[in-house]
Amino acid sequence: MKKRNSVKISKRTYRWVVLLLAVLVVVLAVTLRRTATTDRGTTLHSRTEVRSDNNSRTKNSAEPKRKGSITSAPAKDAKKNLSVRPTTVSVDREGLELPAIVDDEFVLRNEDGQYTLLYDTTYRQAAWVAYRLTRTELEAGSAKRSNSFRSDPQVLSHGWPAASDSDYKGSGYDRGHLLPSADRCGSSQENRATFLLSNISPQRPELNRGVWRLLEEQVRRWALQCDTLYIVTGSNLNGHLPRIRGGVGVPEQFFKAILLCSDSECQAIAFLIPNEKQLSKDFFTYALSIDSLEDRLHMDLFPVLPDEVETRVESRVNRPFWRNMR
Repeated sequence: MKKRNSVKISKRTYRWVVLLLAVLVVVLAVTLRRTATTDRGTTLHSRTEVRSDNNSRTKNSAEPKRKGSITSAPAKDAKKNLSVRPTTVSVDREGLELPAIVDDEFVLRNEDGQYTLLYDTTYRQAAWVAYRLTRTELEAGSAKRSNSFRSDPQVLSHGWPAASDSDYKGSGYDRGHLLPSADRCGSSQENRATFLLSNISPQRPELNRGVWRLLEEQVRRWALQCDTLYIVTGSNLNGHLPRIRGGVGVPEQFFKAILLCSDSECQAIAFLIPNEKQLSKDFFTYALSIDSLEDRLHMDLFPVLPDEVETRVESRVNRPFWRNMR
């Protein structure tokens, strides 16, 4: 009897187990189907959101930047694009040739020669000379070259150390003009002003009689075509320089920065030439942008220019423009 009862219980249990398993299978199948449907819907929704975000980014990137917005990456390209457009803005030309002056204690104005210089008392010469060169000046010029090198009376009157002509004798260096003598031939008095030793710096003969002379001649040709040029010329007096007699420093490099700024055109170019024996005769070999020259010399050139114009003309060298005027 006990054995038969045991068998009946086992059959009942088996039936219930089968029934429960069937129910579980059905429930599991329904659940899995719902889950798959939900996941597929979620995936499709996510992809739609990604596309929407991408479309949104594309639209946003096409929108013009608002004034005051900060954008660092496109700045270089924007500057490049600005530089190729002609400048047609009004510029105040008063003092346009002058670099930024932090301390005017050592700034001298020579009225006879119509130039301004920053005097370096350590190396007894000008760090830079700034002046205008005009077509009128060149066309009217007939004065003969003075060749009267002498100490600058203004330097002496301030009690500053001054170079003398004897300092250069036997030094192996030429007395190189910063403001060229041929740029001031309107009168003998004007020309004599360029021979003041504050406007003179020791240059190797290979430089002074070679590519530097060729550059000076070219600048005059440019001025005849452009009417007026704004020029800053000088040397790199940074660091410990060798000296000739009298303590006059011998620069390692000389520079010339040139700005043309008319009502219809604004262009600039700079040259930085080593004070060496072996030099190219092509001065364009040493051409660079005003920005690059400023970075090397720690100067701010032509600061009177409006910011937009300054950014445009100082960031690059428009070589075709300058070469076409040769």
